[in-house]
Amino acid sequence: MPTEITSLVDDLVAQMMSRSGPGYRQTLHRLGEAARTGGPESATAVIEALAPWLRGLQGDYAMTAVLAGACVEWGGSPMALVDVLPQRASEAMMLNAAVPEFWARATRWRPLPEPVSASCDRLVKTLGKLARRDVDDGSLTRMAMSWFDMEDWLKALITLLVRAPFRTAVAAPVKTELRERAAAVADRSQRAAWVGQLAAVLDDEPLLVLDPRTRRGYALTMGGIGDNYQLHTLLADRLIGDPERGLVAGERPARSWVEAATDGDPNLGTSDPAIRRFRLFDGHGAYVYPEGIPADIEPLDGTRVLVLHAPKGTFVMGLGRVFEHMTPTLEVDRVLEPAQTQVWFDRVAPAVENDLMAG
Repeated sequence: MPTEITSLVDDLVAQMMSRSGPGYRQTLHRLGEAARTGGPESATAVIEALAPWLRGLQGDYAMTAVLAGACVEWGGSPMALVDVLPQRASEAMMLNAAVPEFWARATRWRPLPEPVSASCDRLVKTLGKLARRDVDDGSLTRMAMSWFDMEDWLKALITLLVRAPFRTAVAAPVKTELRERAAAVADRSQRAAWVGQLAAVLDDEPLLVLDPRTRRGYALTMGGIGDNYQLHTLLADRLIGDPERGLVAGERPARSWVEAATDGDPNLGTSDPAIRRFRLFDGHGAYVYPEGIPADIEPLDGTRVLVLHAPKGTFVMGLGRVFEHMTPTLEVDRVLEPAQTQVWFDRVAPAVENDLMAG
C-alpha cells in the first residue's frame, strides 16, 4: 500500500477518534484526491484500508463509505467491501425504520426533525428519554444516527451493486435482508427503493421463452436487468427476426431503444419512446407487468418461463433502463428441440387475460 495512503488513513482515523469534524473533512478530501489521481491501484488501496473501519462508523463519518464508493468509480476493486457495506447499509435501514415510532412515543407525535446532522443532538436527546424503559443508550444513539446517515450508506452501496462481480459476491441471505429492510423505508427514501431493486437483480439466470404462434422455445441466460421494461426491449432485440432462421416474427425494436436499454443514454423521452413488441405471461398464466422486475417472474418447475403474446395497442416506455451504470446481459443459448418445446407447452398454464394492460 502506498505510504501516503497509509498515512492519510491513519490521520483520518485519528480525526474521527478525536471527533474533529473539520479535520476529518479535510483529511477525507486529501485521501480522495490521492485515490483519484493515483489510479486504480491507489483507489483499491484506499478501499482496502477503509473497509475494516466502516462497520463501526455512524453519523457524519458515514461519508467515509461514500468515499469508498467513489474509489470504485475511479477504478478501484470493490471486493474488500463485500462483507461490510451491504450489512452496514442494511443495519442503517433497519434502525431508520424504527425511528418514527420511537420518536412518536417520546414526543407524543411531534414532527420529526429533518434528516440533517445539525438536528442530531436534539433527536438523540429526545430518544434518550426512552432509554431506561425500552432500549439502552448505545442502541438509541445508533438509531438516531441512522436518521441522518442512512442515505450515505445507501449511496455508497448503490455504486457497488450496479457492478456484477460485487453483486454476485453478496450472499443471498444478505440480499434478502436488504430487500426486506429497503421496503420498510422506501416510502421516504428513493435510494432505499433502488437498493431493494438492485438486491433483487438476477445474474446468470436461466430464462425459457415460448412462442405459441410458431410453437418454438428458446433457452436464454440473463443478468443485470433492472426491470421488465428493459427486459421487454432486450427480448425483442434478441428474438425478433427471420422466422426461417428460427426467430420470432415481428417488427424489430429501433437501435436507439436497444442502446438505451444497454449502455447508451437511458432517457428516450417522448420523441422516441420504446414500444413493447410483446405481452408477457409467466408459466403459471399470470401477466408479467412491465413495471415489475425479472425476479418477480414466478418460476415453473424451477425455471422462469415467459410466454409471448401479440401486443394489443401501443405501450410506450420512455426510459431504456433504470440503472444507468449497470450493464445487462441477455444471451440466446439455443433454440429448443421440438420435443423439448412441447414438454414445456404441456406444462404452462393458459394466459389469464383479466388485466387491462394484458388485454
